[in-house]
Amino acid sequence: MADKLKLTEEELKAVQTAVSNVNQAKTILGDATTQAHFAQLQVLELDKALQEEQKTLESKYGAISIDITTGEYEEVVEEAETVD
Repeated sequence: MADKLKLTEEELKAVQTAVSNVNQAKTILGDATTQAHFAQLQVLELDKALQEEQKTLESKYGAISIDITTGEYEEVVEEAETVD
C-alpha cells in the first residue's frame, strides 16, 4: 500500500482558512438575503396600511394632496381634457 501524500501544515492551514472565509461570507450573504426578504414583506404590509389610511382620508375629504409635515392639504382638481 502506497503512502498517502499530504500537504504541509502551512498549506493545509491556508486552504482551511480560505474555505472558512468563503463559508462565513456565504452565511453573511444568506442572513442579508433573509433580512432583505423580511424587509420587503414589511414594506408591502406597511404600504397596504398606508393605502388604507389614504382611502379613509379620501372618503372623508375627497381627493386631496397632503403636506405630511404640517398636515395642511389642498383639493386635487383634475383638469378637463380638451377635444380638438
